[in-house]
Amino acid sequence: KLRLNKKEIMKKISLILAGVFAATMLHAATNIYVVNMAEVYSNYYKAKEAAAQIKTSVDATNAELEKMNKQRQDLMKKIQEIQTKAQNPALAEDAKRKILETEAQPIIVQIRQIEQNMENMRRTTAQKLQENAAGIRKIHMQEISEIIKTVAKEKNADYIIEKTVCHFSKPEADITQDVIKAVNANAPAAK
Repeated sequence: KLRLNKKEIMKKISLILAGVFAATMLHAATNIYVVNMAEVYSNYYKAKEAAAQIKTSVDATNAELEKMNKQRQDLMKKIQEIQTKAQNPALAEDAKRKILETEAQPIIVQIRQIEQNMENMRRTTAQKLQENAAGIRKIHMQEISEIIKTVAKEKNADYIIEKTVCHFSKPEADITQDVIKAVNANAPAAK
């Protein structure tokens, strides 16, 4: 005769429930993937285009600075010529001073102005480029994040973690190449 008391029935129900719970937990494994955001960003076609535009701006600024520097060097040569002229031993001290004041002094003012303009151009250009680059990067990172969400849905991911902060991940958990492919899906054809 099989007669079970309440304690034994509760024990069997608990074991059955524990088994069901364990099976459910095994079936519902968490899907965690990693992505290297720096690699994604450096391969994002819009980031490459922005970098090319920034390089063009830097090159244009450098060309303008080079022109200004050439002007400065030409004026420095004139100053040397004037100094040589003023060192003529046949000239009186007053004549030497007058040459330096009337001929050299205005050129020195021009040189200082050119140097100031060059410094201002360097500073303002660097600041503008830095601000623009930061703004563009922020927009690109938002775009990449949205695409990562799409890839996460496709992969049925519960979490996507930045690879550089992850101490270990299996190679198959790395979706960096999938994300790069997705962010470049709408890239214009190569020229």
